[in-house]
Amino acid sequence: MKKIYLGLAFLILIVQARLLSSDGGLGELFALHEQLKTLEISLEEQRLVNAQLVEQVKELQSDTASVETIARQTLGMVKEDEVFINVIELKSAKGK
Repeated sequence: MKKIYLGLAFLILIVQARLLSSDGGLGELFALHEQLKTLEISLEEQRLVNAQLVEQVKELQSDTASVETIARQTLGMVKEDEVFINVIELKSAKGK
């Protein structure tokens, strides 16, 4: 009977060593939990960004003034009766 207990104790010891040290063991489990937490935080941040973008899209679809402002600022567009003047700033000659 004593040999059976020793055999079972040895078997349990081997299983615990494998659980703690091998691939798929507790170390990897804890690392995966940390990775999961990081990914969940990133996912939540992306959801907030998506919600902001949805609001911007709704605003652009309903408000023509916003579209006009963006067209003027990014595309340099003007109305029919306006004249576009591009001001070029020259670098100062302080270094000469």
